[in-house]
Amino acid sequence: MSFVRLPVERRGLELRPLFREPRVAVLPADHRLAGKESIVIADLAPERLLQDPDAVPEWRDLPERSGGVGAGPPPSFATVEEKLEHVATSGGVLVLPLSTAAYYTHTDVAHVPIDDIGPGEVCLAWSAGRRSPLLPEFADIAAAQY
Repeated sequence: MSFVRLPVERRGLELRPLFREPRVAVLPADHRLAGKESIVIADLAPERLLQDPDAVPEWRDLPERSGGVGAGPPPSFATVEEKLEHVATSGGVLVLPLSTAAYYTHTDVAHVPIDDIGPGEVCLAWSAGRRSPLLPEFADIAAAQY
C-alpha cells in the first residue's frame, strides 16, 4: 500500500480516498501576485508552470495561456526544495497542495490560495490484483483517521 496524490494512472490500482486539501500557487516573493489574499487560475495564464501541465489541468486548459517566458517542457527537478529554489531565483510558478507549500518553506517564495480550482486529493493505493480481505479493512481504518 502507498499514499498517492491524484492525478495518478489508475490502471491496475485500487484507490481509497483519504482526504482533500486546497492547492496554492507558489511564486517568487516579489511577484505581482504575491501577497494577494487569493487568486484565480486565470491569473497564472501568462506564467511559466514549472511542473507537468497534466498535474494542473486547470492551468493547462486555459484558452488564454501563453506558456510564459521560456515556454517549453518544464525543467526537471529531483526534489521540492529544488523547485522552490528555481522559483525563488529564476521565476516561474508551481501549484502545490497547501500542506506541501507550508512544510517546505523558503524565504524568497510566497504561496497564495487559488479560489477556483478543486482541492488536491490523497488516496491509499494498492495493486488491484491483491485479494487479501485485510486490504479493504486496513483502508477503512486509514480513511477513518482523516
